Amino acid sequence: MERLRDAGEHAFLARLRRRLRARPAGESESTGDAAARLLVGPGDDAAVFAPSDLPIAVTTDALVEGVHFRLDWLEAEELGERAAVVNLSDLAAMGARPLYTLAAITAAPDTPVSLLDGILDGCARASEAGGAAMIGGNLASARDLSITLTALGEIPGPRLSRAGARAGDELVVTGTLGGAAAAVARWKSGEAPSEELRRAWARPSARIAAGLALAAAGAHAAIDVSDGLLADLGHLCAASGVGAEIERNLLPRSREVATLDAAGADFAASGGEDYELLVACPPEVSARLDEIARETGTPLTRIGRCTDRDGEIVLLGADRRPHRPRAAGFDHFSGPPSA
Repeated sequence: MERLRDAGEHAFLARLRRRLRARPAGESESTGDAAARLLVGPGDDAAVFAPSDLPIAVTTDALVEGVHFRLDWLEAEELGERAAVVNLSDLAAMGARPLYTLAAITAAPDTPVSLLDGILDGCARASEAGGAAMIGGNLASARDLSITLTALGEIPGPRLSRAGARAGDELVVTGTLGGAAAAVARWKSGEAPSEELRRAWARPSARIAAGLALAAAGAHAAIDVSDGLLADLGHLCAASGVGAEIERNLLPRSREVATLDAAGADFAASGGEDYELLVACPPEVSARLDEIARETGTPLTRIGRCTDRDGEIVLLGADRRPHRPRAAGFDHFSGPPSA
């Protein structure tokens, strides 16, 4: 098995550049415009692309072994895809269209080259699926494996942010909630999660089409659900100066998560790493949710509303009484690591 210490940094990167250039990204409809605007690609001191007259959104996020993932939980390609989706989801929450990604990896010298090949192939594949071309990055030696991805996108229409929600807005989420957290809970208990739960954690979807469509329709604010629904709703409410009421029984869940939550868990309300979008919509946008869901192929669910009680977030049970969840969501520095 070839390892990084055998291949060497520069030889590995030269081979990676050849593989990236050989990918059909430049010929695909989703990345064609971005590829055409790329003036200097991987292999130089910096990538260079021609600007447009649209605002640019930039985001970066790190996945660290032992904190965000364990290698026995997923395949190398899935890890790479996940690293890309984590960042593309941030662009989706801004109403941005992805253009480019860059990946910076740290790894120990005895890391198998095949592992890095798989991670980077996954990064490139998920980037292309989201409409972005992978244009560079960095490789450095370190004790722990980590993948830091940077994503750039442009905003073709109205810009979304965490600020802007108003009292009376309806709160909408994409997809389903709680599956990723339920999978992690299974692993931590020594059990293997079901394939459905494992897929929710290992292969989340970046809701690019939904973010663009909801922004164009007139949504007021959005955030991606990475730390848990209630935690991220708190960020949105703080930025917008509003409160919120959420109806626990309306949270979209898989059947397995619904069963776990009915037994006392709160994976849908508090579990992190779903990478779905939480959007504050005025009534006229909320009335079009079925249409937007059909057009974007994205499930959309109303789960509550914004109130004028600044910072007050209430999770209502089926009896309309406040429900106190077991956990408030993930924080890097005030709780146990997620992996």
